[in-house]
Amino acid sequence: GTAPVSDQQTFNPTQNATMAPRDNDDATFDDGTFATNADGDGDDRFERAGNHAHGLLSKVFSSCEADAKGSVHRAWGITLLFIAIFFAMAFIEVATLGKNEGSMALRIASVWTAIIQFTMAILGTFILKRFPTSFSVGFFLGLVVIVAQQNLVLFATFHSYRHGTVHSNHIFANLALSLFCLYTFFALILAHFRGSILVAPADAEGVGRGSGKGRAGDEATMEEGASYEEMAQ
Repeated sequence: GTAPVSDQQTFNPTQNATMAPRDNDDATFDDGTFATNADGDGDDRFERAGNHAHGLLSKVFSSCEADAKGSVHRAWGITLLFIAIFFAMAFIEVATLGKNEGSMALRIASVWTAIIQFTMAILGTFILKRFPTSFSVGFFLGLVVIVAQQNLVLFATFHSYRHGTVHSNHIFANLALSLFCLYTFFALILAHFRGSILVAPADAEGVGRGSGKGRAGDEATMEEGASYEEMAQ
């Protein structure tokens, strides 16, 4: 009464436990594993959106691919020039508002913004030149986005302000708008090429240490200060 061995179904507990879901909707497997299709679809959507944004930035910055690190530094150099002009113009605006009974709140805002811009210029230069780790670059990128929004608010405030000198208010407002555009552009190029400037935290102290030491110093600098992409190559 026993069926032949070839006709019997072979029982594979591993295959049955991992391959047969109890419910197709929530994908609960016999071994207790649980996963929803919604989570997978959400991850796929986020991944597709990220790939689309990366592809768009690759097209925009295609001319910078040959010298990604140099492009980031040049963009920051242009931003530093406008920060210096804005810093000087902020104190001129404060003096103009003081002579023409301008708002004390706007005078404080002008001085405080100038101090923030100057501080970020020093901090950003230090991070890009000496300490471009993943954490520091991410922190700097977030700071750039915040200050860019602050400059946009300054532009909207001073452009239509009628007290003080209208000409001075317009110059200050236009400089704030220019910095907003420059910060936005710099944030995009830094986010796109961040892999070209990042170094490992343990190696960040060695960036620039090999200067003046001849060939051995140059080799040490390349090894310790190399970016993740350079080390991968």
